[in-house]
Amino acid sequence: MSENSAKGILVVEDDAEIRLLLSEVFRVEQFDVYQASDGEEALQVFATNQDKIVLIITDLGLPKLGGVELISMVRAASPGIKIIGSSGYGKANIRDEVLRAGGDEFIPKPYVTTELIKTVRRMLSPSC
Repeated sequence: MSENSAKGILVVEDDAEIRLLLSEVFRVEQFDVYQASDGEEALQVFATNQDKIVLIITDLGLPKLGGVELISMVRAASPGIKIIGSSGYGKANIRDEVLRAGGDEFIPKPYVTTELIKTVRRMLSPSC
């Protein structure tokens, strides 16, 4: 990414500890971090900062508006944004569900932060 390109990540997670941990991980990696604790708040944060956010990582089991619905709505509003869906539930077809909704990637919980960072960097590289 160039110096003046947008480099914001929206972390959508209802568990405050995980949300804060992910936010700190991405700040250390030099990203601007936006946070939301549910799907509705995520839509508001995204709408306000759409020009700055290049990637969303969202839990799927969110209150008010679920992660799959969030992915679908964001994808409709912004076809070029990168979206990662995440869940700790071992539902068999969850990855397919995320991809059908418009997500680019699915990452299971618990997070391995080095893998998460590697995935984000790969997704945001100019070749993707």
